[in-house]
Amino acid sequence: MSVKKEQSMTVEGTHNLWGDLHRPDLSPSETDFSMIGIPFDGLASARKGAAFAPERLRAWSRHLTPFSEDRTRLKDLTICDLGDIIITDPEADFNLVRQRVVSLPNLPILLGGDHSVAIPILQGQRERYAGKRLGVLWVDAHPDLCDEFDGSRLSHASVMRRAMEAGIEPRDICMVGLRSWEEQEIDLIENGGLHVYTAADVAERGMNNVAQSVRRILQDCDAVHISFDIDSLDPSVAPGTGIPEFGGLTARDALILIQSMQGLPLVGLDLVEIAPPLDLSDATVFAGLKIIMEYIAVIARQKQKRK
Repeated sequence: MSVKKEQSMTVEGTHNLWGDLHRPDLSPSETDFSMIGIPFDGLASARKGAAFAPERLRAWSRHLTPFSEDRTRLKDLTICDLGDIIITDPEADFNLVRQRVVSLPNLPILLGGDHSVAIPILQGQRERYAGKRLGVLWVDAHPDLCDEFDGSRLSHASVMRRAMEAGIEPRDICMVGLRSWEEQEIDLIENGGLHVYTAADVAERGMNNVAQSVRRILQDCDAVHISFDIDSLDPSVAPGTGIPEFGGLTARDALILIQSMQGLPLVGLDLVEIAPPLDLSDATVFAGLKIIMEYIAVIARQKQKRK
């Protein structure tokens, strides 16, 4: 079966879009979240396929229920799905992503695409929270600290380098799940002031311990964005990604990490590098959907606590 045919298959849902949270009658200013797809994988350095993720995530989101795994009710939260931003020329079109993020009145959830799409996302968040400490929880097998990779400074391997150039301070960056390195990244990893928790650290210390350490660091920030690359998970959990790295986080590790960010000033999530053509079971898509819904549940619990 060709990739094109596979991706055009219809998914019949038991619920409406995003587990019944999508409200097409409401604008971003009237909802809690803006959902935006960025179906672009032109700067992935290995296997392609992440451009299909937004469509596939939306399709299977019709099988989600408006509950988290601890039975937090999500029905009081609303999503405005704004569709996709199409990237044909990254040099020019990434600016469209940055501008959209800056303009949003609610919390963005952005669906890649390869990780390069997080360059304008993080630039937009930095601009959105100008003058404030913006923290980043970076969940990834790779640090993406290359100055240039595969001939491009906008590569998916250069995201965090560009984010730091945009003004995000190393002391406010926590990187979890790392286990693959390029030579040009080593000095920043070892001497750059970043907070690094490798997948091996998580296995040795346990995710509860690591997550609490991350939380203590990021609680000093005024705003916290989560950038979640699905390749942070072990390929046995999420095989559908461009560069799978053996020895990654477990499914439970990922959920503990997201749930442990409760109480932080969370301001957005991007989910990247899901490549549906590389996983015909769609298990990787469902892993991504679980991350999204548990993130929404964290916001829901915080909202309920304020009442």
